[in-house]
Amino acid sequence: MPSYRIQYSKEGPARYISHLDLLRAFERAGRRAGLPLAFTQGFNPHPIIAFAAPLGVGTAGDAEYADLGLSEELAVGEVLQALAGALPEGVRLLEVRLVLEKSPALMAGVERATYRARAKLKNPVDQQKLDNMIAAFMSRTEIWVDRKNKAGRKKKFDIRPGIFALSGRTADDIIIIEAELKAGSSGNIRFEEVLNALLTESHLLLEGHFILNRTGVYTLEGQVKKTLW
Repeated sequence: MPSYRIQYSKEGPARYISHLDLLRAFERAGRRAGLPLAFTQGFNPHPIIAFAAPLGVGTAGDAEYADLGLSEELAVGEVLQALAGALPEGVRLLEVRLVLEKSPALMAGVERATYRARAKLKNPVDQQKLDNMIAAFMSRTEIWVDRKNKAGRKKKFDIRPGIFALSGRTADDIIIIEAELKAGSSGNIRFEEVLNALLTESHLLLEGHFILNRTGVYTLEGQVKKTLW
């Protein structure tokens, strides 16, 4: 069964599409485009579609990945052209490649993700002060946040080991924060948790809220980040 890796962006109105609805959108697009979709076995077969890492509602994605299984091999250009006009507004296909046989599962390869957040400040700060705030935040050995377990109970979780890089810049009353965080099945750090903890410690006040983008999803070869191609 041939599998095709799709790189796409999710922006504008599409940032509010949930992960489940995005899965359904790809399924509908494949059917509408007349692609020979491959299906799972069993009593309730469904198209074989896998995503690298779910994206939270409200967060845009600059370079997301999905694997789509087909029952017969097609040229990658044909797959790209067929899907391009059938996806919802704001979901834009960037590239399609044929996945080599015996390649690891897409989700299993995810280890890092990079993010960018932009907001307007009520209390603007200069660059040096922001640098000092971030340096103090990153100097902490533990950063505890509340998470809910499967039973719905709150549990303390230390996110500091999963924050690999954090930086920021300001221009007048605009602040931009960028981060590299742990991602994937071995553990996932939510960018919102990092931002909330930083705001709490630094006493920065926003007008409105952060606009979030995931700028990349990566695997690791040694300590070097690699794209999921």
